[in-house]
Amino acid sequence: MQFLDQDRELLSAAYDGTIALWTRDGRLVKRLVTPSPVTDMVADETAGLIVTGHRDGHVRLWRLGDFSLIGDLPLHRGAVRAVALRARDRQLASSGKDGRVFYWHLGDNTRAALPAPPTDAWSLAFAPDGTVLMGGGWFKLFRWRLADGSLQVLPTPHHGLVKSISYSRDGRRLATIGRQTDSSVYLLDAQTGAVIERFQPHELCGTYILLSPDGRYLASTSDDASVHIWDLRHPLPERTFYSK
Repeated sequence: MQFLDQDRELLSAAYDGTIALWTRDGRLVKRLVTPSPVTDMVADETAGLIVTGHRDGHVRLWRLGDFSLIGDLPLHRGAVRAVALRARDRQLASSGKDGRVFYWHLGDNTRAALPAPPTDAWSLAFAPDGTVLMGGGWFKLFRWRLADGSLQVLPTPHHGLVKSISYSRDGRRLATIGRQTDSSVYLLDAQTGAVIERFQPHELCGTYILLSPDGRYLASTSDDASVHIWDLRHPLPERTFYSK
């Protein structure tokens, strides 16, 4: 999900194949059924663009304003694991169940296959300066230098899958959350993977993590139906919200 229009609207994509736009109070604005279950989604309001990864291996690009299809790329053999977008310089990336990772620019038909990581990249994020693509897999982080396509594998303290990652605005820190045998939440050095701070893990598998744009707050979600929010100026205790 992603908030839009100064948090007045919410964009969602789901495994039933739908993309939907909602008002903050839950009213459905518009809905589109895509050709395949959506496995990951990113959007940029300034660029007016939605990028979705699908179970059928396609990466699809949609116009945010009317949900019209503007690109359909059959990139992966098997499901797409993750997609990433840096709209400022039109950078796109995707990873798949086939172990492949692609990087390209919007409007350019030439897509570079980056070096394959040792395990599937289940999460992707561009560094704020656009020079690096970071991925998360089993136990490790994957750091591709986009200038030369080189891959560096970084150790992490996670004991399972690094399911979600989020950069700080300055690009120096990376928030991570684990899944499958590991629900830990960390703030890591984005260059080395070293632990800066460890936070209280969730009771069940972690699903998503996000650093606020100003770098002050950290939020995480989990299969335990809770949302944890930390104020990084005063990291303990966190606030926990449970769904009903």
